[in-house]
Amino acid sequence: MADNTGKTVAEILKGKRARILRAPLDPGSPSSDDIRQLTWEEVLKKAQKREPGFQTIRKLLSDGSYDK
Repeated sequence: MADNTGKTVAEILKGKRARILRAPLDPGSPSSDDIRQLTWEEVLKKAQKREPGFQTIRKLLSDGSYDK
């Protein structure tokens, strides 16, 4: 797993395959455009609070199978 500390979602996505954006998210999840400026730490906090979609987003962004 890559170290995403201090990176924004947009920066993390640059190292991922485009198909990550087509992954199904839970109902009520934010769009990829809505989260691009969030930092990795913000994603982790929202996932820990169980905000809709953020646990899946965290898993997708840390999943090595989407790496370029």
